[in-house]
Amino acid sequence: MEQRLKKGDEPLHVGKKSIGKTVGDFWAWTSSDLLNNTLRGSFGEFIVASALGIPLEQPQMAWSPYDLQYGDHKVEVKTSAYLQAWHQNCNSVIEFKIPPTHKWDAKTNQSDSEIKRQADVYVFCVLTCKDKKIVDPLDMNQWEFYVLRTDVLDAHCPTQKNIRLNSLEKLQPQKTNFLQLRETVDRILSENIGNR
Repeated sequence: MEQRLKKGDEPLHVGKKSIGKTVGDFWAWTSSDLLNNTLRGSFGEFIVASALGIPLEQPQMAWSPYDLQYGDHKVEVKTSAYLQAWHQNCNSVIEFKIPPTHKWDAKTNQSDSEIKRQADVYVFCVLTCKDKKIVDPLDMNQWEFYVLRTDVLDAHCPTQKNIRLNSLEKLQPQKTNFLQLRETVDRILSENIGNR
């Protein structure tokens, strides 16, 4: 069955009888804690897609080899934050996962034998607030974005699985804010040499 975007008012039901709960109730229960590090990844993808003007007409593809299709380009989105949903004695270190992977095709359930990074460009998203009293992941002013071509990662970190922010900054990514993110991604992609 083809999955389509839901509106939130769809009822859960037994046969044709509603049980008094909706998809929106489920979303509120599972997705309200935006400091949750597993949810933050999907939220980051949503933020970047919104900044790039990518139409959100289909449900997110959780097992796609890259996160977003932006025109002819593939975008990988990674997020990190100083604050977590749980109690912390100190702020988290900003670190991102960047492993090369096998490309998996959901339609055929087959993986490529080649291991490589699948996207053309990476957007690293950092929730910068360090105070739980005022942290607000919905405030785009609390996010910073670092844009880097994948070929730069491949040249400097060919098999590396993780990268910390200080190491990422040595690769000279373009740092930007939400309002300038699309312009920055467009500029970086225009500098991309060849097709991956």
